[in-house]
Amino acid sequence: MGLFSRHAFQNDKRIEGYEMLSEEVVSYTGGLPLALEVLGSFLHDKDKDEWKCALARLKDIPDDEVTKRLKISYDGLTANEKVLFLDIACCFKDKDEAMKVLDACDLHPGIGIKVLVQKALIKVDSDGRFEMHDLIEEMAHYIVRGEHPKSPEKHSRMWNREDIAYLCDMGADAPPMETEVLLSDFLGLSYAVGLSDVVANMKKLRWIRFFSYPASPFPSNFQPKELGYLELLGSQQKELWHGYKHLPNLKIIDLRHSYFLTTTPDFEGLPCLERLILKFCMHLEEIHPSIGYHKRLVFVDMECCLSLKRFPPIIHMKNLEALYLRGCEKLQQFPDIRLNMDSLVTLNLGITKIEIIPPSVARFCTNLVSFDLRNCRKLKRIEGNFHLLKSLKDLDLSYCIGLQSFHHDGLVSLKLPQFPRFLRKLDLSWCELGDGDIPSDIFCELLNLQVLDLRGNKFSRLPSGLSQIPCLKLLDMSWCYNLLELPDLPSSIAILKATGCPSLKIVRDLSDYKWLWKVSLPERTNKRVLLSMLEGNAVANRFMSVLSPVIEPSSRIFTRLVTLQLPSNWYSDFSGLLLFLRSDNICGGFRYDIRIKQETSAYDYSEESDEDWEQCMYERVGYVPFNSLRHIPWLNPTYTKNISFHTKYGGHNVELVRSKNKIVDLNENSIDYSECWGEEYEHTKTFKIMYDSQSCDIHIVWTH
Repeated sequence: MGLFSRHAFQNDKRIEGYEMLSEEVVSYTGGLPLALEVLGSFLHDKDKDEWKCALARLKDIPDDEVTKRLKISYDGLTANEKVLFLDIACCFKDKDEAMKVLDACDLHPGIGIKVLVQKALIKVDSDGRFEMHDLIEEMAHYIVRGEHPKSPEKHSRMWNREDIAYLCDMGADAPPMETEVLLSDFLGLSYAVGLSDVVANMKKLRWIRFFSYPASPFPSNFQPKELGYLELLGSQQKELWHGYKHLPNLKIIDLRHSYFLTTTPDFEGLPCLERLILKFCMHLEEIHPSIGYHKRLVFVDMECCLSLKRFPPIIHMKNLEALYLRGCEKLQQFPDIRLNMDSLVTLNLGITKIEIIPPSVARFCTNLVSFDLRNCRKLKRIEGNFHLLKSLKDLDLSYCIGLQSFHHDGLVSLKLPQFPRFLRKLDLSWCELGDGDIPSDIFCELLNLQVLDLRGNKFSRLPSGLSQIPCLKLLDMSWCYNLLELPDLPSSIAILKATGCPSLKIVRDLSDYKWLWKVSLPERTNKRVLLSMLEGNAVANRFMSVLSPVIEPSSRIFTRLVTLQLPSNWYSDFSGLLLFLRSDNICGGFRYDIRIKQETSAYDYSEESDEDWEQCMYERVGYVPFNSLRHIPWLNPTYTKNISFHTKYGGHNVELVRSKNKIVDLNENSIDYSECWGEEYEHTKTFKIMYDSQSCDIHIVWTH
């Protein structure tokens, strides 16, 4: 009774007047926990008359018909909610994918999915995937197949390969069908030879997802007026259909990896189309000119269409937000823009043969946020008032080795354009820039620049104006083989990368940079660099990571197990752990896994280490503050036993860091360290701390 009450009344207590009704419901469910949960959630917001009606239906269902009992909850859904439930139960595991498809079919899934969760028909796990009890899924399949389990043409949803093959055998003789959803993730084509004729009889189709669709175009009588989503991954077709076709509700076309596709359909008959995805359509040569007049398109992705030479003039695409033409290797001319494109925020033209960025970009794309021109090796100039793009935050000019001049009011500046002053990220890597190619005053206007990538260039010294960028957080100078010394850095710097700079001899004192926490430098600099950082700015809640790849093999045997005894004053007098790691591989590893365990073996902690760290050639040194381990139950102020550190690959050593290195005390100063710039990659943490409650082990994943 308690389980039922929790879902029916949102607590363990029954509401007065519902006691007898509750007991009868529990009795007629046979005590099945799933039925108690589902029916309890269903009855939660119902009055007594609705309870009695549900109870009367339960009494008419035989004891062994569990599916029919659960179906009472389904019957209480609205028409829209029923469609959502059956689509999810039969076709989806991933919530994000479901939201995209169901929204294209105008089913408003944001609201409906919440209702289904409240009714206990579905659950959403922490990874954003749907969970559903086998009996509920079986109920959904039972509803879809209804009274005709062996007649697939009468099923509203079709996802079973055998059912699709059965209909394909009928070919043009297939009868009119009730199919709303056609789904197939199977590779084989032999069973789908007559598919196009079959699909033409599916007049109620809302969405299609078919992998490796056969070569035949959709026939002239393919006219599903309700079709909202069309996804044909790896289609064998050369064209979707001949000529004009009116599909008034189609919002998304996804034809990724359709290798044989040579042309697109006429877009005039698709007035509601919002997203067009043609990535990796290698033989696509022609885009129908009607695309330039389309007013509803929001997203167009034609990445790696290797045969595409021209994109039609943009006449009325006023709602376009993102255009991806990256990897269209034969594209030589920038699309002709003839109207204000206030909605356009992302423009990617990387790896094309475009030579000139016309003035129309600066004139019509005034709200552009991200502009990617990486690997446009033929690019010669950027024209127009480019620096007036006030919304531009991310500019990628990497590998643009042909960039020679910039025309503005008759003036020409060598090599680089005048950058928009509100840029946050600028990539000039591998542009063959040398000393003097970056004027010092170019940085004075970049007041918001946070990321500057200068990898792989030829200069020996960086411009002195670099230190004048007030908000710079990340500077990458890796693989600049001629670089002799680190420049003066802005006080805001948080991440510094200079791996692969063999000529770099002068590494300045880094103790003055209070935000600096992550550094990559040439070999044998890590210990000294990290200690200078600790002296200057180590605080209780900040990690630090220094990488210096070891390129010389070592005959030294590195230990995989280190045991450390925590002294009685560790909690008050020490701020954290100093970790030294070395991989078995000459070039080191990308990720290290360290496990910390409670131990009983003895270890004498020495404040001064006898190790010669310069000879050890540890390639990675990191600082883990004790504050990051405060959530570990057994690692508390009273714990003074031993702890051991295990690594699977390579060797390591550990030191405690005395609080005397904490020059800055969070409790005694007004600096807000929450402003310290975080990770360089959105989905990757440098240090990830996990705790195994069963083994009581601490697991540190260190990725640099």
